[in-house]
Amino acid sequence: MQSDSNKPSTDLNQLHLEAGVKLARSWWIRWLCIALAWLCLFTAVLGLFIPGLPTVDFVMLAIFFAARGSKRLYLALVNNRYIGPILIEWQQHRRLPKKVKYISTVSMSVAAVLMIYHIPHPWVLYPLLACLVFALFIVWRK
Repeated sequence: MQSDSNKPSTDLNQLHLEAGVKLARSWWIRWLCIALAWLCLFTAVLGLFIPGLPTVDFVMLAIFFAARGSKRLYLALVNNRYIGPILIEWQQHRRLPKKVKYISTVSMSVAAVLMIYHIPHPWVLYPLLACLVFALFIVWRK
């Protein structure tokens, strides 16, 4: 039989995660936040398949809106086995795991190469590339 020695730490982690939930007072703002959280999640999933569309950014926005709209949705996101550890790392230490940084760098590099070959106008291409370089700087600074 397994001991319950790790049960208090699980409860403490759950309490810590629930502390991040600050529901809006108005019911219609809660519904708006829930809708925005789902829209951000949908956009994040699209970002998995469309180069240049940031996935992690939209997941972070989704967790922000979920914390103001629905405790249940917030906990479902934080306890998700794929994105949960990233969100917890961000909430506790304000940094992204190295694996996420590497994946972001590769996907942004692919997006940059695709833009270089498919966007003929330099006045559009250079600002877009500058945005990608700036985003990479922000990802790697911590």
